[in-house]
Amino acid sequence: MLLSVRGLKSYFYMENEVIKAVNGVDFDIEEGEILGIVGESGSGKSVCARSILRILSVPPCKISGEIYFKGTDLLKLSERQMQEIRGKEISMIFQEPMTSLNPVLTIGQQIAESIIFHQKLSKREAWQKVVEILEMVKIPEASRRAKEYPHQMSGGMKQRAMIAMALSSNPSLLIADEPTTALDVTIQKQILYLIKDLQKKLGTSVLFITHNLGVIAEIADKVLVMYAGKVLEYATVSDLFYQPQHPYTLGLLKSLPRLDAPKGIELETIPGRVPSLSSLPPGCVFHPRCSLAEKICREEEPPFIELGNDHLSRCWKYDQVERPDSRVKISPSFTSNQKKSSDNYLLRIENLTKYFSVGNSIFSKEEKYIKAVEKVSFALRKGEVLGLVGESGCGKTTLGMCILRLIEPTGGEVIFRGRNIFHLDEKELIPVRRYMQIIFQDPYGSLNPRMKIKDIIREPLLIHKLAENKNQEEAKIMDLLEEVGLDDACANKYPHELSGGQRQRIAIARALAVSPDFIVCDECVSSLDVSVQAQIINLLEDLKNKMDLSYLFISHDLSVTKHISDRIGIMYMGKIMEMADSEKICSSPKHPYTKALISSVPIPDPNFKREYIALAEEIPSPINVPPGCRFHTRCPYVMEKCRILEPELKEREEGWLVACHLL
Repeated sequence: MLLSVRGLKSYFYMENEVIKAVNGVDFDIEEGEILGIVGESGSGKSVCARSILRILSVPPCKISGEIYFKGTDLLKLSERQMQEIRGKEISMIFQEPMTSLNPVLTIGQQIAESIIFHQKLSKREAWQKVVEILEMVKIPEASRRAKEYPHQMSGGMKQRAMIAMALSSNPSLLIADEPTTALDVTIQKQILYLIKDLQKKLGTSVLFITHNLGVIAEIADKVLVMYAGKVLEYATVSDLFYQPQHPYTLGLLKSLPRLDAPKGIELETIPGRVPSLSSLPPGCVFHPRCSLAEKICREEEPPFIELGNDHLSRCWKYDQVERPDSRVKISPSFTSNQKKSSDNYLLRIENLTKYFSVGNSIFSKEEKYIKAVEKVSFALRKGEVLGLVGESGCGKTTLGMCILRLIEPTGGEVIFRGRNIFHLDEKELIPVRRYMQIIFQDPYGSLNPRMKIKDIIREPLLIHKLAENKNQEEAKIMDLLEEVGLDDACANKYPHELSGGQRQRIAIARALAVSPDFIVCDECVSSLDVSVQAQIINLLEDLKNKMDLSYLFISHDLSVTKHISDRIGIMYMGKIMEMADSEKICSSPKHPYTKALISSVPIPDPNFKREYIALAEEIPSPINVPPGCRFHTRCPYVMEKCRILEPELKEREEGWLVACHLL
């Protein structure tokens, strides 16, 4: 056994409370094995990993238990002895490469530093090793790129550099803490392939931490499910997905929007919220949220029950857990209510364009521009949801902000309720803004931390004079809180006192306060746990049908977008590449870029296999857009025509628009 953890506890001793972040965890990792850890935010996944490496601040954290690595208890070693193990025997890939890499040192210098420390090589020998390891993680022109600084690399390249650094001393155990969370789906797929390929070649064991069950299905051999500092289930990846034996695991699986699921499947949610780690409930920690809970669950903590074939569950009612396939439930409320009449368009976008000036070069007087959005056109019906998908930097958010005139466009038209809002001055725009709202990605950053929830919701009511008096205001606020599924007690709280899901509900309530017709949802579920994400998606769907709302749903997640959208538009470098019915575009895409995106989406099914279309990682600079089709530099089917002539966005079938010379 390479790693054996027994009774691991990581408690943070604060002034007035003890936070039990990891509370009695047991698991093993065999040589050459990939063990996945999943769970909601605050479950203890990352703390568990950092406890193994002993990189938590002591105090306030106290680590106890046993962590045997190659037969040695790491908790009994001195700090100097641990320094010999960190980076050499056990390495770690952190979640955010930009904050983990030193911005004032080149990539090569940072990797060489680790090699020199652990392998005692000369600077010359270390540099040769740097180039070799960068080539191994498939960074092109490794000798040149080793001299680059982190800011000169894309997100995917920075993550490859982090992997190179972690593998530079041939560790026996690699800990990967959410290594793909901040990456686009195409880059995520590449990194997963890379980690799995290197793991096979080098024989390295991997502890892979993620909240994404699709990623776990793709990469892991065995899985731990964590909740409130405890391991609730341990199983092979197949058993976990096909025969879960804990209600929490089943709840996570049911909460997932799936690209391979038919339209109309209602997402099930896990009621309640994760308990405070400083005041855990008695008995089973999950019982307040469990539909199977009985008296014994509320009073006695269940042991780890062996179910055979490397499958353990911490549940008194494990034999009553249903199979995941029983989740398929078509709900009438989740069917589209969009009206097909051509005269029912609420919003029309015509040749919308936005360039950002980046000034002159010291070598040239020619002004340069970032072409964020270029000549985008589409229409949105009343009650319709249009999803907008694409990699980071494709122009999705800029497009949404331009439609609302939160960013002034460079050109084009936005016709909303029959009026071109680009012709309106600020005074004329105020009454129009009432009917056009936005829900931002970060529910904490978009809410004023100094204002109570009731005042945040009250603000748009005051701006648009939608209440005659204080009593009417209060009644409206309480109605809105009820509408988004929150109780009256939230009204007097501040944003920091609420969970992420609750904060996002407040952001939705604020948008609904003025009775809008159209809402831009800008990555509004991307930062949420899968169970909370399901709640918000269901809420948006219900509100859309109840109030006949139209959404522009901006996301990088195709599975989520397909679930909620009537149509989907695929953006690349400021242009729409393809637009069609959501079911059709996901089942039989026509554009090579759409095909590549869909092939990269992780499916939460370990037995599901499909052809993966690999793209060149580097997206061209939006300052120097390629001639012809702007996707041709990454397209596996490129023709000479594609390099010269830009394809038009044309209707190839009824309601199906594609910009590609192959069709």
